Order: sequence, then C-alpha cells, then structure tokens
Amino acid sequence: MKADCANRSLYIALMLLLAGWMATVTGAAPKKPNILFIFADDQCYQTIGALGNDEVETPHLDSLATSGVSFSNTYNMGGWNGAVCVASRAMLNTGRMIWRAQAAEKTKYSQIIAKGQTWSQLLKKAGYETYMTGKWHVKIEPETIFDNVVHDRPGMPNQTKQGYDRPTEGKLDLWSPFDQSFEGFWKGGKHWSEVLADDAESFLDNASKSDKPFFMYLAFNAPHDPR
Repeated sequence: MKADCANRSLYIALMLLLAGWMATVTGAAPKKPNILFIFADDQCYQTIGALGNDEVETPHLDSLATSGVSFSNTYNMGGWNGAVCVASRAMLNTGRMIWRAQAAEKTKYSQIIAKGQTWSQLLKKAGYETYMTGKWHVKIEPETIFDNVVHDRPGMPNQTKQGYDRPTEGKLDLWSPFDQSFEGFWKGGKHWSEVLADDAESFLDNASKSDKPFFMYLAFNAPHDPR
C-alpha cells in the first residue's frame, strides 16, 4: 500500500485545522469554523509513531498528536453484535448511548431523521454544507441526511477468498496487501484511501468558492484488517 495515500488526507486535515484555529485568533468578525472529521477504520493507538511505535511512519498523525490533544484512555460501550463498528458509528451519528442507538436502529432511525436530530442534520440547520464519503455502515441512507455523498461503502471492502482465514500454520501465505489482484482496498484499481483523498480535494475545491461553512465526514476503510 502506498503510504502517502492516507498521509495526504491527514495533511488536508492538519491544514484545515490550522486554518480554523487561525480564524479564531485573528481580529476578524466571528465566523463558523469549517469542520473536518476523519474516521480511520480499526486504527489502533499502538500504530501511532508519536505514541511510542517506532516501526510505523505516521508523520501527520504525529503532528496532530504533538500540537493538539490525544487521549491516553478511552472506552467503548460495546455493541449488539460481534463487532463494535456498527454500534460506534450509530452512537456517533445519532448522539445516543448504545441501547438507545440500538432501539433507533430497529426502526432505521426514522424518528430521529424526521426530527432532524442526526449530527449532519443539526449542522445543516446551523448553516453548514455537509459532505460524506467512505465507509458508512449505519442503517440510514446517507443521502437523506447529508447534502453531498460520494463513494459511500456499506462495510468491509470487497475481498477475494485468499484474504480470509489466514495465515494457516505450516502453509505459505501468498496474500499481500500490495497485490491489487486480491482487491480489498484496491478494488477498482486505486487504493480506497486515495479515492477518498481525491474526493475530499474535489469538495474542497468547490467549497473554496463559497462563503458557507462546511462539515466533511471522511470515513476511511483503512487500516482495517483484510478479513
């Protein structure tokens, strides 16, 4: 996998955060800050260079960690299935604790959407242009709550059988994250992190021509394991 795929998106995040901070410290009239939310899938704290791992290179995450805030402890409320991914994304987007989020999921969040209570809907009411790209994995059609939706994916990236149940003891493991024939993040010929970064740059180009503040929800599938 090309390391600069995710790095480029993180660089965009850092620049936007700095721009928002500069706007707040100048003497200009108060202005709503642009919001860029980056969601890395299955990102572990042990895989951040600034937090003590000297085997991975994460320069932009390191910059964010050293110049901003990082959490030393955090806890997940759990889930109502084998993985906590769906529950976590449901809680994040609805602002509800786990069992209230589960109850809302059973009705496909119809009441929450009707009342305009999702995160993106509330920001739209506050005057924001809202944008989403990447992994969704919530039982809401993203088009119903975001102004702009590009390349949304339901869950895990497509995989060939070689990506599952590996490695097997005593057998040679031929699967490789760099081999595009195994698809996964490479389905379509371009790594999915690069697809999302391109999507984000395209939206930023358009947003730069507008005075309206924006909220970007960038949900990367990487660096999730291949399954």
